[in-house]
Amino acid sequence: MKNNRALDGFENERDFVKTLNKNKLHPYWNILNLNHNRNHFFIRVEGKKLSKLTNEKILPKSDVYVGIVDIEEDDLIKNDYYLDEKSTKNIKKKISKSGISIKMKNTNYQIDKCSVNKFIKRYDSKELFCGATIYSRKIDDFNKNNLVLKSANTTWKEFATFFNQDFLKDIDEATVFTEKHKKIFSLIQKNSYNKIKSLTLENKENLNSLFKGGIEFEEPYCANWLLINGNLTTEVPKEFYVTKGSSNGGKHPTVVFKPI
Repeated sequence: MKNNRALDGFENERDFVKTLNKNKLHPYWNILNLNHNRNHFFIRVEGKKLSKLTNEKILPKSDVYVGIVDIEEDDLIKNDYYLDEKSTKNIKKKISKSGISIKMKNTNYQIDKCSVNKFIKRYDSKELFCGATIYSRKIDDFNKNNLVLKSANTTWKEFATFFNQDFLKDIDEATVFTEKHKKIFSLIQKNSYNKIKSLTLENKENLNSLFKGGIEFEEPYCANWLLINGNLTTEVPKEFYVTKGSSNGGKHPTVVFKPI
């Protein structure tokens, strides 16, 4: 599903929508098997959608999708062929399996920012989540790990048992952290990253969730298609790395999945 360079270079979702709506002979329509598309238009997704994993509204995986829209040509021209959910009132039908996640060319974009609730749904482990999201670099930050464990509703005893590190069992708010803690935290975090990646690659459902949101969002807000470096494909990348995301001082830790 390769495309030539002339088809590449969309600046953003808005540009994609305008280009595809203006050119109904664009090859992407054919790839989506939507050649009979007189009343079909790309629509840009607006706002957060309900996650079936956490029952919270978050940003969906698809950036655009195809809908059947009742609109006059004059109105299309007036809007420069741009349609979005917020301003388009005559969407008759949202086409299943037409959602596309649009990624800019040559960018190391973020795939998934995973909260503790989402992580536990996927991997069924509070301790593994904490292992990936603990502070491990600066000793002065290690007291924030008390909040990391609290956010996941686990304890230092449970954490220490899970990682077979008895030295960590008695940590509390008064603990004075040392280089020994740093060495152990760094090892735990590295091993947690590797374990999470391994578990993800072994589980097609979780891998699909990271890139496409297939088990997380209703159609068309899961991205059945990925536009990466000009290639429109259904294949999910296998090369990615796991890292600690932002956590607001340990209060709201996240695990982030990024492509290589």
